[in-house]
Amino acid sequence: MRSLKGWVKVFVLVYAVAASLTHLYTSGYGTFEPRTQRGLHLLLLLPLIYLLFPATKKSPKDRPSFFDGIASTLCFLASFYIVWDAERLNFRMVGMDDVRTIEIILGTFLVILVVEACRRALSKWMALTIIIALFYLATAPYWPGLMKFKGYSFPRMVEVLYLAGDEGMFGFLTGISSNILYIYIIFAAFMLHAGVGQFLINFAIWATGWTRGGPAKISVISSSLYGTVSGSTVANVYATGSFTIPLMKKGGFIPKQAAAIEAISSTGGQLMPPIMGAGAFIMSEITGIPYFKIIQSAALPALLYFFGLFCVVHFLAMRHGMKVLSKEERPDVWPMLRNAYYFLPFILVVTFLGYGYSPSKSAFFVVLVITGLSFLDRRTFMTPKKILNALFDSAINAAIIATALAGSGMIVGTLTRTGAALAFGSVLLSASFNNLLLAMILVFLVVSVLGTGIPTTPAYIIGVTVGASALGKFDVALLSAHLFVFYYAVLSDLTPPDAITAFAAANLAGSEMMSTGIEAFKLGIAGFLVPFAFVFQPALLLQGTFFQILKASGLTALGVACLAVFLVGHVWSPLNWLHRLLFASAAIFLVFPTIGMEFIGIGLAFGLFIWARVRK
Repeated sequence: MRSLKGWVKVFVLVYAVAASLTHLYTSGYGTFEPRTQRGLHLLLLLPLIYLLFPATKKSPKDRPSFFDGIASTLCFLASFYIVWDAERLNFRMVGMDDVRTIEIILGTFLVILVVEACRRALSKWMALTIIIALFYLATAPYWPGLMKFKGYSFPRMVEVLYLAGDEGMFGFLTGISSNILYIYIIFAAFMLHAGVGQFLINFAIWATGWTRGGPAKISVISSSLYGTVSGSTVANVYATGSFTIPLMKKGGFIPKQAAAIEAISSTGGQLMPPIMGAGAFIMSEITGIPYFKIIQSAALPALLYFFGLFCVVHFLAMRHGMKVLSKEERPDVWPMLRNAYYFLPFILVVTFLGYGYSPSKSAFFVVLVITGLSFLDRRTFMTPKKILNALFDSAINAAIIATALAGSGMIVGTLTRTGAALAFGSVLLSASFNNLLLAMILVFLVVSVLGTGIPTTPAYIIGVTVGASALGKFDVALLSAHLFVFYYAVLSDLTPPDAITAFAAANLAGSEMMSTGIEAFKLGIAGFLVPFAFVFQPALLLQGTFFQILKASGLTALGVACLAVFLVGHVWSPLNWLHRLLFASAAIFLVFPTIGMEFIGIGLAFGLFIWARVRK
C-alpha cells in the first residue's frame, strides 16, 4: 500500500474517515433504500483502492499516478449514477427496458475497474476468476452440453453486471458489505486500537505458558481469539505470529513447524464465533438462517478444530521433550484479572444478538462500549488520533472487502443467470455416483481449487454456488452444506500450491514456503476432517438432544486426538507405523460412526492409549 504525503494524504484520510462515519451512522440509525445504500458504499470505497494501491512495483509509492486519478474518478461517477438515478432504476424491468448508452459506458468502465481493483488489492487469481466468468458470459452460446446458454447481447451483459438489483456489482453481496460487514470492520478496528488484541495474546500466554509446548499452545489460543477480531488470516499471522513464531523456535520447534502451527491457528480464527469473518454474515443472507443460530451451530466444530491442533502441538512437544515457559516469561495473574473487562465486547455482541437485535445494531452499540472501556486504563485511551486511525484502517479493510464482493457479485450473476451453477452441481452429482462421501470429497476438492489464492469470502461464495446444491441432493441440511463449504473456503488458505497464510507465516519464520505449506496441510488434517464429521453427525451443529450432542462431541474429540497421534507418531513414546495406522483406524470409526462401529472405535482408542502409557 502507498505511503501518501502532503495534501493527497490529508484528502484520502478525510475521505476514508467520512466513509467510515457514514456507515457508522447508517448502522446505528438506519440504512438508505438498498440500491442507494449499495451505490453509496462503492462510491465511497472503490476510489480508495486506486488511490492507495499501486498498479505495479514501478508505480509511484507516495502519490497516485495520473491513471489512478482517472480510474478513481470513474469509479466515483459510475457508482454516483446508481445513487443519483436510483428511483428510476428501481422501477425498470431487467431484460425488458432499454439499457441507455450512458449506462453501457459507465457499466463497462466499472466492470473493468473492479477487475483491476481486485488484482491490485486482492490477488491476480481473483481477477483471473472474474475474467473467466465474464468470458463464459460472453461465449455461453458456443459451449457444448450442459454449459450451453442462449447468451446475452453486450448491453444486456452490462445490465446483468451493473444494473440488476440482486446480482452483479450492486447486488445482495454488496448490500451485505454495506449493511453489516463495514460496522464489524469498525468494531474490529476499535477493539485492536483499544488494546484488546494485545490483551488476548497476554491472556493466551498466561493460560498456556505453564504447559509443555506452551509457546505453540499460546499460538493456538491467541490466534483463535485474535482471529475472530481481525477477520483476516494473513493479518492474524503477522499480528500474533511476530511474537509466537520466535517463541516457538526458541522453545524447540523447527522453523517449518512453527510457521505451520501459526498458519493453522490463524486460519482457524475465521471459524471461531462470534464474528467468523465476513462469511457467516453472507451465509445468513443466502440461507435465511439467523446469524445468531449460525454462530451457535459453528461453536462446537470450531472448538474441535482447535482441539485437534492443540493435540498435535502437545504430542509434538512430548516428542521433542520441550520445556515450559519460565515464570519470568509469563504475565502475572493480577494484571490479567484487572483487564478481564476486555472480554465484555464479545459477550455483549452475543447477548445483543440473542435478544433479537440485528447484527449491525449489535456491533454499533458495542463500538460505543469499547470506546468507553478504553478509558478504564490510561494506556488504552481512545484518543482522537486513535479514533481517526481506527476509522481510516476500517475504510481500507472495508474497501478491500467491498471490492472482493463486487467482483464476486459479477461471478454469481454469471453463474446464476446462465444456469452454470446448476450445471456444475449436476456434474458433481454424476461424478459422485450418488455416493455422499464421494460427493463431499469432490466438493472439498473443488472449493480448495477455487479458493487458491483468493480471499475466504469470494471463495465461499463461488464454492457454495456450485457445491451446496450438489450436497442438497443428498438431503444434507442447508446449514450443514453451507458450513461444509465455508470451512474449506477458509482452509483453502492452507492448501498448496498457493497457501497464502502458510506463506506469510513462512516469511516470519524464515522457512521455505512450499515445504511450510505442505507441513501446514499435514498438521492441519485433523481440522480438515471436522466438516465431514458434522455432516455425518448433525448433533455437532447442536441439532439433536443434549445426549446426542454430548455423544457426538465426545466421539469426535476422541477421534481427532487419535488422528493427532497418527500425524505426530508419538504419545508418551515413539510409535511405529503399525501403531499409527491403528490410531488412524480408531479415528475413522469415531469420526464417521455407524451402528455398532463407534464401540469398536472407543475400545480401540482407549486400548491404544492405555497400551502406550503402560509401554512407557
